[in-house]
Amino acid sequence: MLKIYLVIYNILFVIFLPILIVIMMFSRKYRKECFYKIFERFAFYKNLIKRNNKPTIWLHCASLGEVRAVEPILDNLKSDNNIILTTITKTGRDYAEKINKASAVFLFPIDIYPIVLKAFNTINPDIIIIVETELWPTLLYTAYKKNVKVVTINGRMSRKAFRVYKNLRFFWEKFVSLISTIIARSNEDADRFKALLTKDTNRIIISGNIKYDRDFSVNFQRAALFLKEEDFIFTAGSTREGEEEIITDVYNKIRLEFKNVKFFLAPRHLTRLKDIIKILENKNIEYSLFSSKKLKNNFILVDVFGKLQEIYSISDLCYVGGSMVDMGGHNPIEPAGLAKPVIFGNYMDNFLTESETLVKNGGAFIVQDYNDLADKIKKFILDHKMLKIMGQQAIKVVDSQKGAVAFTIQTIENKLYDR
Repeated sequence: MLKIYLVIYNILFVIFLPILIVIMMFSRKYRKECFYKIFERFAFYKNLIKRNNKPTIWLHCASLGEVRAVEPILDNLKSDNNIILTTITKTGRDYAEKINKASAVFLFPIDIYPIVLKAFNTINPDIIIIVETELWPTLLYTAYKKNVKVVTINGRMSRKAFRVYKNLRFFWEKFVSLISTIIARSNEDADRFKALLTKDTNRIIISGNIKYDRDFSVNFQRAALFLKEEDFIFTAGSTREGEEEIITDVYNKIRLEFKNVKFFLAPRHLTRLKDIIKILENKNIEYSLFSSKKLKNNFILVDVFGKLQEIYSISDLCYVGGSMVDMGGHNPIEPAGLAKPVIFGNYMDNFLTESETLVKNGGAFIVQDYNDLADKIKKFILDHKMLKIMGQQAIKVVDSQKGAVAFTIQTIENKLYDR
């Protein structure tokens, strides 16, 4: 039955792949991804992998966030192992190549059996590590046939994703059961993985979130952007469609009362910059582009990638996007790890445990709407003591949750060396 499901999946994949490519070609968000290093999508890796006698780990991340999260793991494993790191996205691949912590970096192969088999034969992994929720049926099947163990680390399954997997449980159970060990981030994630399996649920263990273990130190000062220490800086990071309207309305309200307030807006996807600029122009907001380095206006639109952590570090208050619209929310650990009070909306399903822990311990606030967000910002502007206390509580939460990386590394090594 497993083989039949795989054949059906591969046939459907081949049928819909041309349609997917056409959609990507006409998408501002994915257009650059479509033909970027296309040969790697077909597993042409052979001449780019150096051979030695060390064990080979195939570590797969979806995108930039996952690559950043596994940096401490890469630091611990790279000396004794060959690490072949693959990503789905261009940004993830570029960053992985930039930090130079893996033996080789490639794009993930198209999940069709002949291509995945070619990747296996080239990489020849001793173990496969999948970060978060990258469930690729052909990859899992090929690993099973090759007798290669698969371990999912920082396993995450959002409420939305779970609905999809659960509705197709008859299919997904067959492939999820091929994973040797699932190291879940939280009890909620573990329960969702367990719900997909009818047996052997003891393979699912809980580590906590490895994103707490990152090095959050940033050597960046306000003076680098010609900002004053007395300025109040509010940053809205990783915003999604629908949130920029709210943020700009809040800015227009706040700036009438406070003249030294700076707003940084960093959209999740830079392909939406033109749309955001239209919003700013329609609301008569004078803005500066971050890339210009001449931040003469109080509203700064971040039009470059990879600078959000630096901007968070000089901020007084941080809003985490994707949370006032139903997108599941983005990572609140990044600003919290920099001792910044965090604000987010009700939609934090992707980081439910993390957001609830921050709120419970006084490191974050939930806002309901435009008026609530404006009121919270105003309170922080007027109460610097509360700002400092909440920032201290936020970083205490982050420090208290560290340890997942050490647990994860130990589990990987136990599986790799059959301990």
